[in-house]
Amino acid sequence: MMTKNRVQSFATSSAGPVVPDSSTGSRRTFQEQRKHKTLRRSFFRIASNLVAAGLILLSLATVTVLVNTGMFHRRVLINDLTYDSTYYSAYGQSCRLDAQGFVAHTCTDVEAHTMTQAAWSALGQRLALQWLATSSSPYYVTTCIEGPLSGWAALVLIAGYDTFPECQPPGGAQEIAGIAMAETTIREDYPFGAYMLAVFADKTMQDSVVHVNSDGTTDLVIAYTNHSLISVDGIVTPDFIGINTVEHSLPLGRRYMITAFAYETIMDYTQRLDTSSMPWWNVGRTSQKVVSISWDTGHDVANSRELVSVQVALSFLALTLVASDLYLTFEGLEGYLLHKPIMTYDLLAGLERRRLLLVATCLGTLPSLLYAEVARIYFGTVNGDLIWYLSTILIGIFFAFATLLGVAVVQVVPTPTTKLVPFSPALFCYGTIVSLVLVWSNQYVRLGIEFNNAPFELALNVSGVFRPSGAYASGGINTVMDLMGMQSCLTTMLCLLLSMVYRSVRRKVQTGTFFVDVTWTTTNSFLANCGTPNWISGLPLDPQNVTGHEALACTPSTQAAMGFAMILDRQDETQSCSRVASGTSNVVTTQSRMQLVSVYYLLPTLWNVCKVVPEWLSPTVYGIVEKNTFARKRQRIGHHDYLHHRGTCIY
Repeated sequence: MMTKNRVQSFATSSAGPVVPDSSTGSRRTFQEQRKHKTLRRSFFRIASNLVAAGLILLSLATVTVLVNTGMFHRRVLINDLTYDSTYYSAYGQSCRLDAQGFVAHTCTDVEAHTMTQAAWSALGQRLALQWLATSSSPYYVTTCIEGPLSGWAALVLIAGYDTFPECQPPGGAQEIAGIAMAETTIREDYPFGAYMLAVFADKTMQDSVVHVNSDGTTDLVIAYTNHSLISVDGIVTPDFIGINTVEHSLPLGRRYMITAFAYETIMDYTQRLDTSSMPWWNVGRTSQKVVSISWDTGHDVANSRELVSVQVALSFLALTLVASDLYLTFEGLEGYLLHKPIMTYDLLAGLERRRLLLVATCLGTLPSLLYAEVARIYFGTVNGDLIWYLSTILIGIFFAFATLLGVAVVQVVPTPTTKLVPFSPALFCYGTIVSLVLVWSNQYVRLGIEFNNAPFELALNVSGVFRPSGAYASGGINTVMDLMGMQSCLTTMLCLLLSMVYRSVRRKVQTGTFFVDVTWTTTNSFLANCGTPNWISGLPLDPQNVTGHEALACTPSTQAAMGFAMILDRQDETQSCSRVASGTSNVVTTQSRMQLVSVYYLLPTLWNVCKVVPEWLSPTVYGIVEKNTFARKRQRIGHHDYLHHRGTCIY
């Protein structure tokens, strides 16, 4: 009887203090307000748990999406019709080109010094040969710089028959005699770099071929594009490879090295020309081809199958570990929709007790650092943007869960006090994810440009500034974490600090103290056994949340947040129900003997998964709950049939 009175006392006081009011209407109003508050809290807990579980499972869904978008092996043409206009800037408009090369003293010193003097002269001679220039009617050659205002650059040369072409004409078609692009590259024969030249000649190049990208899409390109290599001392050789850029990135180490590459190519936009969307375009007078120089870009990830397999395995492990929490959440959702008594809890608050789940999720989202690295290779493309935003969400999850794992480690460090610094796990996790998505997205343009700003062996001298153009050193580039690591850590720590301030100030307003005193947990039979955290916690261990009579109770929701669930042996329950009235045979009383197990084991136990293994390998029961009292007892679950129970308060 004493236990029954204690439980009844808890049921009354745990919902809030009794308001002395002789008015029945006032009592009803108070009870309705309390009911609405409870329902609202239950709704937000259920919704938050579903979102949290979705975030944990996002890694698996992301792998599926990214594999289909060519995350690990990709090769596509940059075929944006407006790409040229966004990166073109005028450089020079004075060079004349005859059959011998650049006419003496026509090019400015700025243009001529873009390369070594010998290479510049060889460049002019090569253009004269491939453009079929004549001494009687020299071409008018305009030079342009393609690339951002700083960082990587390429030299574009446009030849006109009668006048100097414009880098960006005022509108419509611009007739040209040829277009060429000069960059730098590294080859086995040129370990310290050489200049590379890709040329379209209006008089001789009138055929096009279909290029098939790795994603199955197709583009039209000019056939038989001429490529040449020009050494720094002016020696010209045909280039049958055509590769311009090779860069290595090691976000996850050398085993999963990313190798990015680009080939210069001439795009044929003749059939795709849309005068309503194109402000201007270059067209050959003889060939009538609408052309633009672009790149055939691609990348490969070393040991990608292994990486995918590991991530899928970790994702399924995380799914297995969170499955029981999903089961409890869906049970709560069902009861909420049917207006039945339910048990809800905050999964995010309980993550600090689910360390194996944190480890699996952190490792499962770690490849997102590689995904972000790949995304910036394709900066400005549709798939690149998709990969980027999915990656930043996973990066946010990684930092949030890694920090919670760090908090869990801090909690095992002994402390001289029983007071804890509270924080809001929901505010921290969601705030961190959203903040990091915003911070990383704000740096997307810079990171995309920085990918091509790696250390180089040979550069183009653009107006006195040496700018990378393809001849990158083999040591690797700065990864996204090299560039964003400090900002990400500071953002995460700021979110954690804000969640601590929010919860502490809120508690100060409600109870008059900033910290949570967990002294009471030493007198609770359950919490004294399973242990409580030190220093900092987001668990609902505030004594204000429990009854304040002869004992303080650990509620079922707190037990679930701590990572435990209650089960009943179906045979014992059948015998218990047979001893009560038939009208209440489906009611489990507080006298029932319940077993407390890790929440990881709940669903496998209910689904009889444990029956497929020897009994001595079945999971271990953490303890027994009988008459609202916990007793530590390690025994195997065995091959019995079990039922789940919402739980009871433990004193």
